[in-house]
Amino acid sequence: MTIAITNTSVSPDDLKWVLEPSYGTEANTFYVHTNAGYFLLLQIVYSTMGFSPNVQISCRYYGPDNSKQGHQTNVSGSYFRLSEDRLSVTCDPMAVKFDPVKSSYKVTLSSPSPIIADFTFEAVDGFFQVNNGKVLFKEDDPSYGYISSQFIPKGRVTGSIVVKGKVQELDGTGLFVKAIQVRPQNPARWNFTNFQSENDSLMMYQFEMPEGYGYTVDTVNYGSLVLNNKIVAVTVDNFAKQHNAVHDPWSGYDVPTEMEYMWSGQAKDGRPLKIHMKVPLKNLREKVDLLSELPYLLRTFIQTFLTSPFLYQWLEDVEVEVSLGDEKKVLKGRLFHEATFLAALPK
Repeated sequence: MTIAITNTSVSPDDLKWVLEPSYGTEANTFYVHTNAGYFLLLQIVYSTMGFSPNVQISCRYYGPDNSKQGHQTNVSGSYFRLSEDRLSVTCDPMAVKFDPVKSSYKVTLSSPSPIIADFTFEAVDGFFQVNNGKVLFKEDDPSYGYISSQFIPKGRVTGSIVVKGKVQELDGTGLFVKAIQVRPQNPARWNFTNFQSENDSLMMYQFEMPEGYGYTVDTVNYGSLVLNNKIVAVTVDNFAKQHNAVHDPWSGYDVPTEMEYMWSGQAKDGRPLKIHMKVPLKNLREKVDLLSELPYLLRTFIQTFLTSPFLYQWLEDVEVEVSLGDEKKVLKGRLFHEATFLAALPK
């Protein structure tokens, strides 16, 4: 399904926490590529998927040498509370506070989490969304579920992180995603990728729906390109394809060993944009049984009634050629790819 782009601007109202009353998840997620080569993923999720609302905080911190060096923590949040404007959230042990003047987030993750973080994430060229940010799984019928998302495709990060008692600088660049998913079990598969270099970035966010359930969308893909710290293009005529899949008996899914990406569309200045990239997936950093990270009652509810989600994450050093009108530019940086499986799709 290709969506016509009529708007990419984001208002403060689009960034407010909604707290859907049932069958929903709402998350703020920060993906940080540090100048020293480390990678941080920090996420806070409010969920109404179980018998009562709950808050889950996940943090992953990977080393720079493509080894298995890494640290992670998953903790339940408590005393969840929103600011009066619903743009910031505080709980134990995490806070995300939005500054609308600077378009920045102040993020803290404190003890008793084994990883402690304190950093500022500031947009270099604002946010974007596609149209109003929301896609219904079935047109004109929100009861089938929907996804709403807003992005900072490139942010400057300054701060620090403490891992096993050792303080490290957390300076670099990254991506921020605000996402609401109502009936998040309905998509069959996600492919998400984020490329960052010092002044450039690429992002792709794709979900695929299974057939036979009455959905009026099949595949939805959002992409963006940042060059020299400016959002140059937001595109939807893109694809992410998994290749050379190998069956993983641990999860029961066929997992790719190579990804192919295509960004296609028009830049803000009217020039045609084409980016094609194939990436061998050599450096698997994590594979996660997502149910194992959830509180017991929520895990039991999902396992009984819904789905069995598994997630795979890779970090790769890549080069990518960007064709923008008559101009060609080669970008070098680091790519994070995440594949999430909720149901098998036809080959």
